[in-house]
Amino acid sequence: MSKAALQTILQDFLADDSRQKKLPLSYLKVIDKLVTCRTAALGGHAQYCENHHLCGVWYNSCKHRFCPQCRGMATEEWLQNTKNILLDCPHHHIIFTLPEELNVLWRYNKTVMTDSLFKAAQHTLLQFAKDPKYLNAMPAMLCALHTWGRSLSLHPHIHALISHGGINNYGEWVAPKKDCLFPQKPLMMVFRGKLLADIRQAMQHSQWIFPPNHNETHINNLLNKLGRNPWVVHCCERYEYANGVVKYLSRYVKSGPVKLSQVRRTGEKKVSFHYFSHQSQRHQVLTLDTNTFVRRLIQHTPIKGKPTIRYCGLYNSAARGKLNIAREALGQAPVSARVLLKWQSFLAEKGHEVCCEICGSSVSKLMDIPPIRPAE
Repeated sequence: MSKAALQTILQDFLADDSRQKKLPLSYLKVIDKLVTCRTAALGGHAQYCENHHLCGVWYNSCKHRFCPQCRGMATEEWLQNTKNILLDCPHHHIIFTLPEELNVLWRYNKTVMTDSLFKAAQHTLLQFAKDPKYLNAMPAMLCALHTWGRSLSLHPHIHALISHGGINNYGEWVAPKKDCLFPQKPLMMVFRGKLLADIRQAMQHSQWIFPPNHNETHINNLLNKLGRNPWVVHCCERYEYANGVVKYLSRYVKSGPVKLSQVRRTGEKKVSFHYFSHQSQRHQVLTLDTNTFVRRLIQHTPIKGKPTIRYCGLYNSAARGKLNIAREALGQAPVSARVLLKWQSFLAEKGHEVCCEICGSSVSKLMDIPPIRPAE
């Protein structure tokens, strides 16, 4: 597939005024950024070596965290810095899922529901961690929000990575009393109760938006019904090392739910989307009209100013002292300084030459090329 295929699909979508009128302005701005990424619209830069030889000219990237084309270095930088703080101990991967019946509330209250989902998952894990029956210590936690299923359907859920142990009130490393860390069913019940209570409280505030045909009574009846049903809280097998889960999360944390290789334009108004189905355990192809595909994709745009990765417990930056105590107990050095990748080293790690082909000197000088339209 051409790298421009997704941009062409989005560009054609923007060209239809009737489609634009049905999307919020914030979504249209994101589509515009993806369409103009690495094009003349954003300008470019020329690179020179120390001896002033021209080594290349490139268009600038949009750098939007939803863009699947230009976030390679940001992803690698996040991955390296996250690995730098990980404790050298087993970790558990727990997935907290929002019931499908609450998707309608999510669509109209994305910001509130995002905070509620994070808070319910984190507070549930901390409550169990403080319980003397299980840990009675502060663990290290990293939580990531995904809002999509493999077919780009709306499927909000939290991936939580939590250490198999923590630091107690005396500064000592404590291992869990059981291999399973926390029992699945009680974990689900506490999470369910916390999230439902938070939604009920959120409905009392002025920023809450009631979806069409959903008044407070209707929603309360729905919440009461859901409070009696089991929810999906999946406790994966214990991982001896956390790097594998973090690498999995890094595929999406800086670039959104879709990769360029998954999308093909199969006709003037059709898009084929390739994905691996959890249900069938096979690679499947879903063909959608352009309008449906773009709407499925853009609904997963991260909220401006809201992080999709949140750190809690020992992995919270405010607990760096306790984290270093835990690292010392596990035979690790203190957390090192934050890694700031440079494009030269990033390309070198990928096997690309970053020196001048003429004289062999390093490439370090840039000259900006102005965009063909003013930046917003």
